[in-house]
Amino acid sequence: MEVDPRDHCDKEEKIASISPWKRKRPESRGPYKITVHSFWEKFDDYTYANMDLDIDTKKTALKASPSVVSVVSLTGGNALFMGSGTIIDCENVNGTYFSTILTSASLLRSSAELEAVPEDIKIDVYISDGKLFEGRVFAYDFHFNIAFIKIESNATLPTASLRLLEDSISIDPNDIPGSDSFQLRPLSNVSKLCPGDIVVAVGRFFDAPYNLMAARGQFSLDCCKFDCKELFRANCKISKCGIGGPLINHYGEVIGVNFYDSLCTPFLPINIVSNCLEHFKKYGNFCRPWLGMEMTNLYAASVDKLERIIQKFPNIVKGVLVEKVIKESPAEHAGICQGDVIVRCSENFVQSILEFYGIIWDKVGKSMEVVVIRERSDALLNLTMVVEETSADKFNRWPLPKRSMVSVGRIRRR
Repeated sequence: MEVDPRDHCDKEEKIASISPWKRKRPESRGPYKITVHSFWEKFDDYTYANMDLDIDTKKTALKASPSVVSVVSLTGGNALFMGSGTIIDCENVNGTYFSTILTSASLLRSSAELEAVPEDIKIDVYISDGKLFEGRVFAYDFHFNIAFIKIESNATLPTASLRLLEDSISIDPNDIPGSDSFQLRPLSNVSKLCPGDIVVAVGRFFDAPYNLMAARGQFSLDCCKFDCKELFRANCKISKCGIGGPLINHYGEVIGVNFYDSLCTPFLPINIVSNCLEHFKKYGNFCRPWLGMEMTNLYAASVDKLERIIQKFPNIVKGVLVEKVIKESPAEHAGICQGDVIVRCSENFVQSILEFYGIIWDKVGKSMEVVVIRERSDALLNLTMVVEETSADKFNRWPLPKRSMVSVGRIRRR
């Protein structure tokens, strides 16, 4: 009997593709109808990659877990939203402890279409041991979809370690590959983030025993379909009850807030959250700068474009690439064009998109000088741009996939 060598190769390839952390689990053959996009779906109910987490991912999630909570909003006695959150601060006021929880403003919306908080809203917060606290709305911003909830306790609660992201990468061809670590350096106050870096999305289920949930993935350059252009993307997969939970780096430090998409995990970098909260504490409102352009980091450009830039401007190795300019926007009025690279802003060198956001954040209503390079020009261009406030009609929309039934051929049990 002859054996086709291709059969052996196919088996070897299949074995090689199996995670070494995968354990045999009971499987049921279908077809089955399962419910997806439900708040009752945990991270590892149907996503096999989340069932077989490696030990590093588990330890990373466990390091962050004491500060990860479940949040549930109710109105008229009925559940409105179930999500996750992170305790980011705990303050002692005369022996009473007031903790601040960072989560998604979807927790407060009366519906996905309305930017309004129900008058009778009630918020339940469950911490890691299942203890229940009553939450109070401290602040929220529907544009960036973040909310801050306060709870009161008679003992201190564990808080998360937050770490700002540093997303600049040099395009200098003389840089030695691998000489720059893309993770947190010792004694550094920022976490370097590069496409392909491992990240972990964490959440907590809202029903007893309030399980910790984790999903391992990688930071991706790909765009999200959401309106919010400040969002980054991770290619891990969470479920609806993970909305508002933390995205953490390899050290268990919070670097973003998770949102929900059927194919990936969009997240708002903690830098943007920090800008929002600091502005609110200082002025009592939220700042929403609008320039009317879509941007990415210079290193994301095509290699042929980078070559042309280096040939004309050999000293430019970092910047922000303008991918789209909206008509009648401040960017268009300033003379910004698609394909321009912003290298300076308000006398600051611009090395990354997050740094650029930080520079413009408190400049709403003000004009600022920007310096750009343009492929068809041999000189740096000096332009003046006014930072506008985002009007209500331009607020980001945050749609959620509706609960639905799908057919599957098999179900693997956890």
